[in-house]
Amino acid sequence: MIMPTHLDLNQLKAFHALGTAGSFTAAARRLNLTQSAVSHAIAKLEASAGVGLVDRSTRELRLTEAGRRLHLACEEVFASLEAAAEDLALPSARGRIRLGATPEFGSSILMRHVRPFLEANPDLDVDFFLAEDLLSPLLRDDLDIVVDCREHAEPGIQRLPWFVETYVAAASPAFLEGRSVERPMDLQGLPALSLDKGGAWWHRLLSALPPGERPELGRLIAVNHVRAMINGGVEGLGLLLAPTYAVTGELERGALVPLLPGIRPREDRFAIYQKRRRSSLGRHRLLTDFLLSLAPAEF
Repeated sequence: MIMPTHLDLNQLKAFHALGTAGSFTAAARRLNLTQSAVSHAIAKLEASAGVGLVDRSTRELRLTEAGRRLHLACEEVFASLEAAAEDLALPSARGRIRLGATPEFGSSILMRHVRPFLEANPDLDVDFFLAEDLLSPLLRDDLDIVVDCREHAEPGIQRLPWFVETYVAAASPAFLEGRSVERPMDLQGLPALSLDKGGAWWHRLLSALPPGERPELGRLIAVNHVRAMINGGVEGLGLLLAPTYAVTGELERGALVPLLPGIRPREDRFAIYQKRRRSSLGRHRLLTDFLLSLAPAEF
């Protein structure tokens, strides 16, 4: 694809927003323009380039091969312009970072540790977004940096390994009353809380057991939020499997009792993800350096 050198910058911004946001409506909202204004800018850009950039034969927005190559070039150009604008600013950190994290980690860990960073960088605006799906908003540029235990290997995404998340099986004293749970098969038939109805959440524990010693749990109570699941465990609704850092307080005050201490459930590995082309931004480096400086033992 041979592109002319007189492409309009505003039209390129509209095209970049379209390719990143995934729809004309979302791109218009991001640019504070009308949908028709974005559509008109894309049409003019295609006329200037002399090639189609958007595949209009499908209902779902897709870029043509030429469009994908131009969008990649836009990513590089606008990342470079953003870095240059940052270099021209005052030395202190300025700008905005939208930081995403899984709900329990964000509420239990980030909120407890981020204050020193905010105090040291008063000109840096940090917003937090807690959700299970973090990759999609990162790819759409709705988030700048995410902390996730799911592994993402998409092109253009940088992964910085951070810490290993351990899990503990536990139950409330009320739930354990009249029950003896000393070995894995003692869990046979007992009700359990799970992040999913199929019980995949419990694979972390069951996969750590020999095949002949894997109990079949009883009724699974699906709860789609870890903190709510922990509260359900405290109230005696069923067996609980949770990140260790999330139940430290409950274990220390006896609201939960750890089970099967000799069994180590499968661990998750947390990492910090961001678009590689934006990883050199000063504000990104400041935040990632701060996060990596936190000792996992504090969790």
